[in-house]
Amino acid sequence: MKKTKNKRIQFVSDTLVQQIIEGRKTASVVTLGEVDVADGDYDDPLVVGEYYDVYDSSLVVRATIRIVGMELCRWEEIPERLWRGETNTSADEFRHDHLDYFENPSPDFEFVAYYFQRTELT
Repeated sequence: MKKTKNKRIQFVSDTLVQQIIEGRKTASVVTLGEVDVADGDYDDPLVVGEYYDVYDSSLVVRATIRIVGMELCRWEEIPERLWRGETNTSADEFRHDHLDYFENPSPDFEFVAYYFQRTELT
């Protein structure tokens, strides 16, 4: 079977990349409009089941992840699996950490959570 090239993904900080390497971060979020859109050379559209090489700010591959699930979420109803996967201790901490990222969302604001597993570099 022919191996396909991994997709690419970058996170907003190397601290988040380090959390992925350590196996602590297993979830992240995007706005509804970002799920199926490539954002530059290092952010491919998100697809469940696909493998992604995780790049740091120096554009070095630091880890490989596989997207294992996605779900539609609301700002006032943050699932526990999301805030824990984001390394938060509560839904309130998650909201505090993402307030600027989502630009002060309203209570009914919807976004996509995606869940992943770190794999061996492939």
